[in-house]
Amino acid sequence: MLGTIGELLLLSAFVACGVSAVAFFWAARTDEDMRTASTWKQAGRWAWGTMSTAVGAASGVLWYMILSHQYQYAYVYQQSSNDLPGHYLFSTFWAGQEGSFLFWALMMCVVGGLLIAYVQREYETPVMAVVGLCQLFLLSMIVGLQFGPVEIGSSPFMTLPEKFADAPIFQQNPGFVPADGQGLNDLLQNPWMTIHPPILFLGFSAMVVPFAFALAALWKKRYTQWVRPALPWTLFAVMALGVAIAMGGYWAYVTLSFGGYWAWDPVENSSLVPWLLGVAAFHTMLVQKKSGSSQKASLLLSIAAYLFVIYSTFLTRSGILGDVSVHSFVSLGLYNQLLLWIATLGVLGIGLFTYRYGELPVPDEEPRTLSREFMILCGSVLLTATAAVIILGTSAPIFGQIFRDNPSAVPQSFYNQWTLPLALGFVFLAGLGQLFWWKKMDVATVNRVLLKPLALATASTIAVLILTPFAEQALVIPAGTGAAPQTASASLTGSLADFWAAYGQALQMLLLLFVGFFSLFGNGAVLWRILRGNPRMAGGALSHVGFALIILGIIASNGFDQALPRIGEPTAADEDKMPRENFVVAKGQTRVVNGYRVTYEGKTTTDRGRGQYILDVRDPQGRTHTFTPVAYQGSNDQWFKHPDVKAFLEKDLFVAATPKEATGVAQDDGPPGGEFQLADGDSTTLGDREYAVAFHGFEVLKGPEGAMETTATDARVPDDAQMAVGARLRVTNLDTRETRSLMPIYLVMNDNSQQYIENRIADWDLRMSFTEMDANNGEATFAVEGVDVMPENWVVVQAYTKPLISVLWGGIIILTIGFVVSIGRRVQDIRFRR
Repeated sequence: MLGTIGELLLLSAFVACGVSAVAFFWAARTDEDMRTASTWKQAGRWAWGTMSTAVGAASGVLWYMILSHQYQYAYVYQQSSNDLPGHYLFSTFWAGQEGSFLFWALMMCVVGGLLIAYVQREYETPVMAVVGLCQLFLLSMIVGLQFGPVEIGSSPFMTLPEKFADAPIFQQNPGFVPADGQGLNDLLQNPWMTIHPPILFLGFSAMVVPFAFALAALWKKRYTQWVRPALPWTLFAVMALGVAIAMGGYWAYVTLSFGGYWAWDPVENSSLVPWLLGVAAFHTMLVQKKSGSSQKASLLLSIAAYLFVIYSTFLTRSGILGDVSVHSFVSLGLYNQLLLWIATLGVLGIGLFTYRYGELPVPDEEPRTLSREFMILCGSVLLTATAAVIILGTSAPIFGQIFRDNPSAVPQSFYNQWTLPLALGFVFLAGLGQLFWWKKMDVATVNRVLLKPLALATASTIAVLILTPFAEQALVIPAGTGAAPQTASASLTGSLADFWAAYGQALQMLLLLFVGFFSLFGNGAVLWRILRGNPRMAGGALSHVGFALIILGIIASNGFDQALPRIGEPTAADEDKMPRENFVVAKGQTRVVNGYRVTYEGKTTTDRGRGQYILDVRDPQGRTHTFTPVAYQGSNDQWFKHPDVKAFLEKDLFVAATPKEATGVAQDDGPPGGEFQLADGDSTTLGDREYAVAFHGFEVLKGPEGAMETTATDARVPDDAQMAVGARLRVTNLDTRETRSLMPIYLVMNDNSQQYIENRIADWDLRMSFTEMDANNGEATFAVEGVDVMPENWVVVQAYTKPLISVLWGGIIILTIGFVVSIGRRVQDIRFRR
């Protein structure tokens, strides 16, 4: 019964939305002074209200079905389960395709209602006609109509027998209702699931407004007037979408075990592209408002930003990225509908722009090079180029289907290689634009305003190079060159390509660091000057300061981050020459890794029965913190790991744990024993804290004449050995606290064969052999019999330091505050002019 009510509500909303779009369209076509225009407008408003009410009621029905566990409905069964906490159960509304489309439509209702209430009267009808058309397409995705073989949308109110008609259980018993649902995807069971998607859909919904204003301007030939009323809406849309992207990045950072916040995933990229285009659009709108130029760019970018919102929806929901993205939805057969949506809005937007192109105003003169207008336009071009590069890489699987059956996504290096040079340009211009005046400046004034920011940026960059490991971390040592970096002169003697391969990215990162500081100091100076005068005007400078901090935070957190075992190690192209990223800690054991003392205290469970691993960590400054990363096996036997993050002022410490069960290492049923490695001065424990072994260096017992100096003698060395090296070990029985000294011997015979002389402690039933050595690193490999190397309870620890990542999060907050200030200013500007 409830499903039928929900379907009728969606059908009513679909019809009412069509009526609203048509009514607003005819109202816009009719002379505003005629009575029929007012009648059509009122009809459009009432129809929009009816549609919003129906969508809200349908949303309420779906929420009730989810919260009351009505598993006879397919969406409820697939997305929820009895064990989900209330906040996760609430968020399952937007966890799947149908529910997220419905929530998006609900956000569109809110945006449309605000437009009707607050937009200037002369823009209401044409803008709402476009918004109504977009909402009509959105509702068509969930209306669930069927005309013969043609299906329109997939309803969230379908029952299990309707959706899975071929399943044997429903053919035998159509009334069967499962006792529990499949549950929310494990990766979505995170508090950010309740916040991030709603903000994302609010951003997507708000991006329709600049698109609608641009089409209304082209339709009604208001080529210059549309910018002022559209600006606050555009700023809000970009702000909401930017906050959603940042939330998604933080969600990945605290949920996934790779230690990052951005992985160039195709679905992440597809939300970034409309944001970049939206940022470029409102900057060109500012230029148009101030100087009357860039009308074409403002219109085109506003249209493109929303078209790529729809394109991102196509990428996410058509199933085309199902094999290359962790975010992609399962296909619901909406491929053709989504294509029709893109094609219709694309033809409407680009077609109308092309049709009106010849009528668009041309400025009396082009912006001068030394002017804020020119800098903003250049920055917008670079942002658009960046968006083009990202969307090209993101769409690679689509293009690849033309040539191969199983196309793959482009590697992350593609994005880094192509976006980094573009970022250098627009970050530099982000600092330059605020320093420049409108219209024009002379060379002397430019020199004066740039002197301090350039000097401070230069000094800060030099300080980073001297005081931090930036050079060692950013510089990739070419494989095969040894541990020491090549000098620049040595590289230059080779090919330029080799030099650029070795140092190109490092040089670009150094330049990005410089322009990031330049943007920070330049905009900081402008912000200080504005705050002393008229703080209401500070939005732009504040946003640019936040943006500069974001860039510097990205450089610091990615350029300086390292796994604990690799701290202090220069980055090498040859991964085999680097220490392992992970390390193993047994229960009760303390490992010292580059000054960090890590103790594994044991395992507990969360309130949901998931494994929680207690790790006490003490950093080199003496600060201690208990980490409780979570690892558990999901319903499909896949292991999920949720890290724990401790934020210090100057860094984050990121810790994830992989239990023994998740590694696939099975307990050996044979006699106890195994191999382990120690470096000179290191120690370890064997078994369940049965023995402690400390390695105190090598003793050369015999060596080739003139090649090795003998440091000790041992009667056990045979005459036919050309080299004999002993390893000094101290083994402590942790039960009795008794310590024995051992020296197993590693031999190289005259025939170059290798042999080992073991030590045996008979009363402990313990045998120890020295089987391999690395004299350069002071490391030795030992084989032991009589005790297992690893205890029963151990975890693999993955720990990273993320230096100054708080600068990134702080920059995002400051950027958002700047948007809020700018929106307030633009709203006040419209009210004042009314």
